[in-house]
Order: sequence, then structure tokens, then C-alpha cells
Amino acid sequence: MRGKKRFGLIIVILGFFIFGIDNSKVLASEVSTTNEIQEHVVDFDLTTNEPQESTYYNENGEEVTITIEPIQSTQQKSNKEGMVSALSTCYFPFGTSSYKVKATTPYMGISYYIDVYVPSNVNYSKITKVYSSDYWIIGGTLNNIKLTRTDKVSTFSADVYWLGGMGGANVYLKGTLSGNVLTTSSRM
Repeated sequence: MRGKKRFGLIIVILGFFIFGIDNSKVLASEVSTTNEIQEHVVDFDLTTNEPQESTYYNENGEEVTITIEPIQSTQQKSNKEGMVSALSTCYFPFGTSSYKVKATTPYMGISYYIDVYVPSNVNYSKITKVYSSDYWIIGGTLNNIKLTRTDKVSTFSADVYWLGGMGGANVYLKGTLSGNVLTTSSRM
């Protein structure tokens, strides 16, 4: 009889871990008592036209790696503003270029692609397209996934729920364009 009770208890516990708990029915949850959000900021120079990577440790001591990878250089010239004269300073990548913006931890990774237009006057640089968001996660799910952009900011954001409904948080990866420098900020 005792073996059947233990077996039943193990099945119930495994059921919670495998199938989770519906978060909409949870009455109590952990609420942060501070308004301080741990945000990490890294600058990437788009003129290098090479993959760039930066690693830091978040507030839980977990390694987070942010990567910017150039995808292709399309070099689209469109109007007088994009033309280069012999006496002007040319910033590479000149024209429209695509980049993969990626953040990974040991248990989760998020990424998306952006197209950046850099004219001869880098003050008029802008993000023209944000697309193809992707993610992977171990032991949880991502919900409310949003991919947004303005001329200067691109953002991938989502709500993460851990296996069994044992907690959740908001994660994001944001790129802010200033001239030919893409500044990323993230919360993983």
C-alpha cells in the first residue's frame, strides 16, 4: 500500500512539472517590491562589418551573451542624400545593411533581424525593417511575443513562464540606433 501512495505522489508531481499550472488560475504570485529593473547596455559599431559579441552576468549570476552579426551588404543607393562625393566622409556600411541581433543565456535565446539605412550623413540613419523573430527556451514558454520598431529603436519583448507555473518575467532585447552605432539593452 505504501508503494502505491509514493507512486501516486510521484505521478502527481511529475504531472505538475510536465503539464504545468495554468497561470491565469494562480491567485498568488511573487511581486517585485522594487521598481528597479536590471538592464544591461552594450554598444556595437556597425562600421566594423564583422560579428561582434559581448558577455555579461545578470543579477542571478547567469552568463548572457549579446551578438550582432551582419547578414549581407546590399549597398542600396536611393537618392541625393545617399550619394558620396570625393570630398565627403563615407561611413561603412553605407546604404542599407541587414543584421541579426541575438541574446542568449544557458536556458533561453531570442533573436531578430533588422535592416539599417545609413546615408552619407550618419545623423539620418534609421531602422527600416524589423523581422523574423526567433527564440528557444528550456523549461518554459514565451507568450505575448512582440516585435516592434521606430526609426531609431527595435524591440523583441515577451513574457516568459517557467515550467510548472513556478514564476515568470518579462524579457526583452532592444536595439537603439545612433549614427552608425547600435546600442543594445536587454533583460534576460
